[in-house]
Amino acid sequence: MQQLCGDRPLKIAHVAGFGGNSWRRITQAELADELSACDNVTLKYTQTDGDLQKYITAINSYTAQGFDAIITYDDFGSQALSALQQAHQAGVVVVPYISDPGGKVGVDYDGYVQYNFDTEGDAMTRWLAKIVDPGARMLFTGGLAGGSPSTLALFEAVRQTSEEMGDPVTSLTDQPVPSSWDPAYMQRAAAGALAKYSQIDAIVSDYGNADKGTIRAFVNAGRSIPPLATSATDNELGCMWVDLHEANPDFELFTLDGTTTVVRIAARKALAALGKLPDNEPTNFDLKVFVDTVNGKLPTCRKDLPPDADLSSALSPEKLAAVFS
Repeated sequence: MQQLCGDRPLKIAHVAGFGGNSWRRITQAELADELSACDNVTLKYTQTDGDLQKYITAINSYTAQGFDAIITYDDFGSQALSALQQAHQAGVVVVPYISDPGGKVGVDYDGYVQYNFDTEGDAMTRWLAKIVDPGARMLFTGGLAGGSPSTLALFEAVRQTSEEMGDPVTSLTDQPVPSSWDPAYMQRAAAGALAKYSQIDAIVSDYGNADKGTIRAFVNAGRSIPPLATSATDNELGCMWVDLHEANPDFELFTLDGTTTVVRIAARKALAALGKLPDNEPTNFDLKVFVDTVNGKLPTCRKDLPPDADLSSALSPEKLAAVFS
């Protein structure tokens, strides 16, 4: 990492379109940890509460202030692309991550890294296909109410693999059920889905933290919890599985994690561009299997860490705990 730092003072902004959950807080901490190796870097952070205009204003503001680089989670996709283009054209190094803003690397911004959504969706679908009856009815949840690019990418990947396999799972909805990446919001949404659908055989989502709300809705409705395939999990979800699995034997859990570490790749891409060095980092990042209860990879429940802690984070336990202090 230090070989990418350079020796001139650098101002880097981290702009998130939405920051109202623990995943975003951990991601900011991961970025700060990664850039702490560079004594010459000053890092500023802004999140815009899911407000497109506030997001565009933040990008424009950091550009006007002469920041050297902007690393960003663009929750609005192509709606905000013009702001990223303008920053790039003004000489700011721009590196979006995870959520595709549209455009092209080298033309509209300087680098991009996302999860490998195709392999993520493929892994989730194939795991479910082995444990549910053919044609199982799937509730897919995630993202903001307007539709989030990263959520839609995973949703399409799951549906594509399912179609190729002869539809072992079928989505109950044409679009993801929004979770706002928030457990309380998701609990209300799941309660509505349970009232509407008498049969839900599987749950798939892009944010395991919010699935805590889904699980609570099933418990409150007196419905058996079905298998769950997800990513971006936390400590409390593991604890819930430990507590609820015996009474809900169909509640198997599959998680793909390491999601917060992607921002570190974005940081290295930004520094490489600033130093006019080769970009040796991947564009598609493969998440790792963290929990697979069917195959004996059981979740951990750490009572010594906060419920929201992402146990797959690259942060040390001490630094992870400090995020929630």
